[in-house]
Amino acid sequence: MDEKLDYAARERLLIIHADDFGLTRGANEAILHSFQRGTITSASIMMPCAAASEAVRLSIQNRIDDIGIHLTLTSDENRAYRPVCQKYALPSLTTSEGCFHQRLSDLELCADPEEVRIELEAQIQQAVSWGLIPTHLDSHAGSLMGLASGRDFLEITIDLCEQFELPLNLPKRIVEQDCFDQAQKLRFQQRLDSASSRGVLLIDDLVSLPYCFHPLADYERMKEQLARMIKRLKPGVTQLTVHPSLLTKELMNITTCYRERELEFRLLNDPAIIDGFKRESIQLITWKDMRDRQRRV
Repeated sequence: MDEKLDYAARERLLIIHADDFGLTRGANEAILHSFQRGTITSASIMMPCAAASEAVRLSIQNRIDDIGIHLTLTSDENRAYRPVCQKYALPSLTTSEGCFHQRLSDLELCADPEEVRIELEAQIQQAVSWGLIPTHLDSHAGSLMGLASGRDFLEITIDLCEQFELPLNLPKRIVEQDCFDQAQKLRFQQRLDSASSRGVLLIDDLVSLPYCFHPLADYERMKEQLARMIKRLKPGVTQLTVHPSLLTKELMNITTCYRERELEFRLLNDPAIIDGFKRESIQLITWKDMRDRQRRV
């Protein structure tokens, strides 16, 4: 609701957000369970995935209405995805086999912006045609962000946010991250300014646990890291990004980082973590709150 976003300067609001809804049936089951337990507040769906239709059906059946679109333009390490758009050929986005490129650099260097626009809109429209009312847009594996070459597709995404009246998962504090150079920070600031000028709501910050641990992920270690992260949340609206899933053979065949996904699912349901949000006076909100606020301003 509107009042949830009328927060004082020192208040900390948190969206607990599950990426990769629709990736596998095991991910769908874990995300549905987390919604029902109230341990996540939002999720986003990967429309090119085989289990996406099931994810939408489960959401509608269970009256879950905090689902955004996890815009996808790349394949994963051990699973290839095809464009949702079937009306037009999209040769700049695909390999000779008709699948998305796996490497970000191949996407960024080859993609025709008009083909990007066509495919991203097709993913949104497919979800809508299946009965989903999206809450926001975000990017799978950084495929919109220009992380490899500096050639991003964020302006196209902001156009779609404006068209569909949706907020965008682009944190304002991205320009404070040490991992980006000055040219990247300048480009991100330009995109932030563009979104702001067009009334597209953005979050302030984004946090997540490290992914693909070396050595192998350890539950207690991840729990300590998450507890510290909760304590250190800054004022404003932050998204905690998680990738909950049951540990299945299908998941293990897709990614070598399957263990982290199963541990994140367990962490979300750990009473000590749940109590941590309460102890820190963290106010949980959703992307639906953000969307509704944007549409009322």
